[in-house]
Amino acid sequence: MKEGYMKALVFQGAKNFEVKEVPIPICTEEEILIKVHFAGVCGTDNRIYQGTKHIEAPRITGHEFSGVIAQIGAKVTGYQLGQRVSVYPMIHCGHCHCCRDGRTNICTNRITIGYELDGGFAQYVKIPKEAIACGNIVPIPDDVSDEIAAISEPITAAYHGIIQAKLRKQDVFVIVGAGPIGLFHTQLSKCVPLSKRIVVEPIEEKRKMALSMGADIVINPMTEDAKKIILDQTDGRGADAVIVDVGVPAVLEQSLEYVKKGGRLIIFAGMPVGSKINIDPNIIHYKEIVLTGSSSSSASHQAEVFRLLSSGKIGTEGMISACFPLEEWRKAFEMKNNYIGVKTIIDPWA
Repeated sequence: MKEGYMKALVFQGAKNFEVKEVPIPICTEEEILIKVHFAGVCGTDNRIYQGTKHIEAPRITGHEFSGVIAQIGAKVTGYQLGQRVSVYPMIHCGHCHCCRDGRTNICTNRITIGYELDGGFAQYVKIPKEAIACGNIVPIPDDVSDEIAAISEPITAAYHGIIQAKLRKQDVFVIVGAGPIGLFHTQLSKCVPLSKRIVVEPIEEKRKMALSMGADIVINPMTEDAKKIILDQTDGRGADAVIVDVGVPAVLEQSLEYVKKGGRLIIFAGMPVGSKINIDPNIIHYKEIVLTGSSSSSASHQAEVFRLLSSGKIGTEGMISACFPLEEWRKAFEMKNNYIGVKTIIDPWA
């Protein structure tokens, strides 16, 4: 490799990713350069590849990553060379109505590292001054590994989902889907002394993982009547909160039936663009169900997730299913596309 160059996975267009040698980003005096240790593969990365999420090309994708600070601009303070960090990828503007309301996670002008800016599927990534000003560079505790830190962003998004669920002591919480986010929701919900955690998931391996991570009851919706079991487990009331971690409109429609009067339904998983659902509005009206979403999170929540990881309140065993070199990105994407394992990461230096 030529001096001053690095390896990167470059998005060239739908179904067209290529590992290339590209120049190492040059930092200004207000920016930071991070040497990437690991980068997590997200479902959104796969949608970019498939062409169902549109971003401009060429672009280095990857919005989940960890590494060390390799270069610090002269005007940047508060960080050290060699410091282990992760980066919250979404950069909020600070002045739109959402930001002024304290809801920076849904900033109307947000840009994201790995979408609008080059991301972590590379040996180095440059962090712009706007991200630094937002506090998006988050130090990694000594007892959290680089591999786990690389997947802290989706755990942080899941943490925001738990906040949206407004869980209270002795609630019954239903988690629909036991993919990575569903398993994170199972783990994170243990921070609240709930009555029951019920996970609805068709894949046996994932039901077993959900049990190992704190689920009290698991349901196979392909062979069992999920609604009946949930009502039986709640004396006919229904769940206090239900979070939908599956991006299938029909699953969302069914999940509404699990919610008690006065309960909450949180849509966590993104649905295909243009999706429609068919629901009887009287269910929401007469039962006074709160129907809301959960989108992204914040750097402050990522710091809180690191505290939970460091304290052992979030278990990490089994969370990383495989690690591939950059050249084997197809294998990592195929695992995500075929729902194999939990989280897959890439080592750009392997």
